Amino acid sequence: MPQANMLSTPSLLLAGRLEAISLPDVLQILAVSRRSGVLRVDCEELFDVGEIEISEGRIVRADVKHGPERLGTVLVRRQSLEPRVLGEALKKQSAAARWKALGTVLLEMEAIGPGELAEGLVEQIETAISVMVSWKSGVFRFRSPRETPQRGGAGLLGVSLDTQEILLEAARRWDETAH
Repeated sequence: MPQANMLSTPSLLLAGRLEAISLPDVLQILAVSRRSGVLRVDCEELFDVGEIEISEGRIVRADVKHGPERLGTVLVRRQSLEPRVLGEALKKQSAAARWKALGTVLLEMEAIGPGELAEGLVEQIETAISVMVSWKSGVFRFRSPRETPQRGGAGLLGVSLDTQEILLEAARRWDETAH
């Protein structure tokens, strides 16, 4: 098989059930082995799905389909972006011929600076990981890297987060909500 085909077709490298191995354990395995790819987590009890993009063992993107906050919401709450500007950016994003990450659209509009966007992305990633770490049942699948670059603005800005630090932050958030 030609090398190009191997890169363009993601291959399943690791899969299992959250009941057998926790998400923090899976993330630590991927971090220690410096893997790159996309980890998809399906929470069956909540009918939710999350994705974590990993590059050389570091987290560069994380989203939860029904998560508490998407990037735009985080930026508005942080007062880095006005709701009206977010609305304009979302319209531009949906009207684009090819899908563009919201962060990319905001930077192109010069609606936000790279630093503010990076801070918002970090918070959004931390929140998404915190939500997924709380899932106790479901399945996970880790696939090798795609030929295409990261889907989010994180890759554009060089946001690359230490997995252990993100897991510690998730544990801190869980502890705060439990008490």
